[in-house]
This record gives sequence, C-alpha cells and structure tokens, in this order.
Amino acid sequence: MPQSPVEVEGEGEYVVEEILNSCLRHNKLEFLVKWEGYMSENNSWEPEDNCKNVHNAIATFYYKYPQAQRQIAQMQFNNLKFQPYQNFTQPNTLIVSHLEVEV
Repeated sequence: MPQSPVEVEGEGEYVVEEILNSCLRHNKLEFLVKWEGYMSENNSWEPEDNCKNVHNAIATFYYKYPQAQRQIAQMQFNNLKFQPYQNFTQPNTLIVSHLEVEV
C-alpha cells in the first residue's frame, strides 16, 4: 500500500526511496525518483527544485554513479550554441567560431 505524504514545513511531501538517474531537460537538472512504497511505474522525473529535501539520496546516487556528473556537464556543453563570424578588422582571414551564451 502506498505511503501517505510526510509533512515537511507545513506541506505534504512524499518520501524518496532512491534517485535512479539524472538528466538535463530544457537546460534544467532533473532526477528520476523512486518513491518509497510505490511501484516502479510510479517513478517520475522531478526538477532539481523539487528535490531540496533529498540531499542524502542525491549524494548516494552520485557516489554510486560518479560518471553521471560528467554526462550532465557534457550535455550542458553540447547545448551551447557556436556561431560563425568573420573578422572584419583583418580582411581575408578565415571564419572562426565564437561562443554565444544565452543568459
């Protein structure tokens, strides 16, 4: 039988059994959460902001899967947009790329 939410700071929160995975979605970190007392089909992707009270589960996940942080960093790098530009101060130079960062 699924467990009821636990009251944390006046609000009901479900207990996280385990963090199963992490990813970037729309340039935001998300965790795949296994909920305590629920079947695997109830696992859900939760934004990092929703996981503020599960530091131990996140730390355990990264301890078990240290490559996960590198994969996230690679995804962030792959999402950067490089655009070509021409150097007009030195005519006849090659077109090079520069990094355009969205803020």
